[in-house]
Amino acid sequence: MVYYRKIGNVKPNGSFFTKGVVMTKVDMKKNKKRQDILDAAYELFTTKGFSSTTIMNIALKAGVGKGTFYLYFDSKEAVRDELIVIKASQILTKAVNAMEESLGANRKVGVADRFIFVADFILNYLSKDLTLLRFVSKNLSWGLFLNSRIEEKNSDVINFKDFISLLIERDHVHLKNPDILIYTLIEMVNSTCYSVLISEDPVSFEEYKPYLYHCIRLLIDDAREN
Repeated sequence: MVYYRKIGNVKPNGSFFTKGVVMTKVDMKKNKKRQDILDAAYELFTTKGFSSTTIMNIALKAGVGKGTFYLYFDSKEAVRDELIVIKASQILTKAVNAMEESLGANRKVGVADRFIFVADFILNYLSKDLTLLRFVSKNLSWGLFLNSRIEEKNSDVINFKDFISLLIERDHVHLKNPDILIYTLIEMVNSTCYSVLISEDPVSFEEYKPYLYHCIRLLIDDAREN
C-alpha cells in the first residue's frame, strides 16, 4: 500500500502550499526509526546534556540497536545538527503561517515589516520554550540557513534564506548583496536569542525589541538599490 505525507513548499506567486510525496510501508518504517532516534536524542540532549549523552544512550532510548543508529547517522553530532535544522524550520514554519494569516498578500506591507513580524514571532516563541531556546541558542542562524545534506533528507523543512529571498522577490525589491544582508539579519536574531533571551544581558527582551527592529529596518532600507 502507498501512503502520502505533506511537505511544505512555495508557489511561484509566493504563497506556501503542501504537496504529496509517495511513501511505501518500508519508507514509513524507516522514517519512524529515524524519528525515534531524533526524538530520543533531543530528550537526552536537553536533559543529560550533549556531552554526557552517548550513542548507546540514544539507541537504547530509541529502542534500536547501535548498528541501526549508524544506518541513519554517522555520529551524535550529525543527530544534533539535524535536530537544530528541524527545530529551527518548525519554528519558522509557525512564524510564516502566522505572518500569512495576519498580513496575507497586503502589498502595503513591505519586506522589513514581514521580516520583523517573523523575527518577533520566533523570538517570542523561543522565550516561552527555554528548553528549546537553550538547545538552539548559538546555532539558530546555522539551523535557519540549513545544511544542503540535511535539507536533502528532510524535504519538509523551510530554508530561511529562500524564504527571505521570496519576500524580496514578491515585493519587487532590489537589494545590494542580499546574501550578506540575510546572513546579518539572521545573526542579529541569533545573538538576541543567546544574550537577551537567556541572560537578559544587557537588557530584557522587551527593552531590546525597539532597537533590534529599528536596526533591521535600517539595514534593509540601506541595502535597497536606488
